[in-house]
Amino acid sequence: MMVDRATKWIEEAEVVIVGYGGAGAVAAITAHDAGAKVLILEKQPNDTPTQTRHTPNTRMSGGAWFCSTDLEKAVLYLEGMAKIANEALDRERKEMIHVLAQHLIDNTDWMVKIGVELGGDESVSPTFSMEPKHKGMNGKVFAPDFPELPGSDGTYLSYPKITGKYRHGVALFRGLTEAVRKRKIQVIWETQATHLLTRGGKICGMKAKRKGKEVAIKASRAVVLTCGGFEFNQEMKENYLRVNPVHFYGNPGNTGDGINMAMEVGAALWHMNKASWRVTMKFPDFPIAFGTQHHSTAILVDRKGYRFTNEKFKLHSFGYELTNYDTYGLCYPKVPCYWIFDEKRRTLGPLASVHGACNPPGGILGDIYYVWSPDNQREIDRGWIMRANTIDELANKIRTDLDNGGMMNPSLLQATVKRYNEHCRKGEDDDFHKPKEWLQPLEGPPYYAVQLWPGGPNTQGGPKRNVKGQVLSVDNTPIPRLYSAGELGSVWGMFYQGGGNISECIAFGRIAGVHAASEKVLK
Repeated sequence: MMVDRATKWIEEAEVVIVGYGGAGAVAAITAHDAGAKVLILEKQPNDTPTQTRHTPNTRMSGGAWFCSTDLEKAVLYLEGMAKIANEALDRERKEMIHVLAQHLIDNTDWMVKIGVELGGDESVSPTFSMEPKHKGMNGKVFAPDFPELPGSDGTYLSYPKITGKYRHGVALFRGLTEAVRKRKIQVIWETQATHLLTRGGKICGMKAKRKGKEVAIKASRAVVLTCGGFEFNQEMKENYLRVNPVHFYGNPGNTGDGINMAMEVGAALWHMNKASWRVTMKFPDFPIAFGTQHHSTAILVDRKGYRFTNEKFKLHSFGYELTNYDTYGLCYPKVPCYWIFDEKRRTLGPLASVHGACNPPGGILGDIYYVWSPDNQREIDRGWIMRANTIDELANKIRTDLDNGGMMNPSLLQATVKRYNEHCRKGEDDDFHKPKEWLQPLEGPPYYAVQLWPGGPNTQGGPKRNVKGQVLSVDNTPIPRLYSAGELGSVWGMFYQGGGNISECIAFGRIAGVHAASEKVLK
């Protein structure tokens, strides 16, 4: 949309950041420190003393970012991920991988610097090796998503320091927002950017909706789009993702705004059918999905009752296993699939993970947050979890579930559970090679089932960017004065490494911020 002489700017800055999540905060900090006057636009409202209303994915995340100890190993690992996805390792992709790999090494130094500026209150904790024998935070052992690839032994995770009630993504985002506050960077809340404005083919600002009115905001150097993916845009999900429905547990404000704005000025898109693919629980009476804890003491079955996978799956790519359509059955046979478990698993702890909207860490309040019961009993009472005294009874309950469509076969589910228990007794999973230590028989009763859907924290697609963070047009040339960072047009392709989105927020937030600040002022 071209700017005209009648345009009245209600605000002006040299660099305007659209979207106040992790990438937006890092881009704003970096552009400010490079000497630019910075303004952040955020469509969600600011928090109140009693309610958390600003819910970027960084805040709702596990809070860790993926790192590497060695540039060569980082490049090998990232190139290996591209190769197993059959993604062409052309010059452009290799350059992108090299830039990302370099930032995987020095991201933490940058974060430590931000922490030190805050007096150490929210500084970065010691990094925890992902090497198999090294125990990290809370005694957990971290492993790369693809340990079979070369270079994986040089990967690890970094976490923000856990201080007081703040932990996970809350601690991470608090540190970043404090750094923004310290720099006195202006944030305009409840203002949704709708159209990018151009002058002479260059981005010079945007139209936005604010309190029901259309307003114009000027960016005299550049605009940086950091407004997330399209997890809560049903039309985009149906048209771009590999399966439908898909249910996410991230920020409900991520509705693809940046994609629409970038397309309007001629941007190319990439990675639109990619996501951080997990499985989620989604219930009609709650607005967003829930992530899941591990499934080791259980089995996963399709709509008919067939076990179809190793439940010790690759955490961030498992959703791809659910995307095959059956043209004879006229359905996705694994959408939904079912998590079948017994009384032992029910009492172990919550089914839902602490990420997203569930079991929120300190400082999180509000309507979309839910505290899952420690023994899952409240969720059974709500009807979210099915319970039965026998496998046959459980199968019949699943069969009558509307999403199952009558496909569940009680005899087949009984046979599936019997075969799995036999694998557990002999200590070897002949079907899917689940590790011996994870083979736990279903001993009930009672027995339980819960629906699982393809989904996860976020999508990865959006406007294509180059190594400078510039948004590229359909002819692969930069759109003047337009940048992006974070999951909006993420550099991650088909496969994703845990902690990768936050590492990218830090990396390309820094890259986009410094290059945006270096643009000449447009008079």
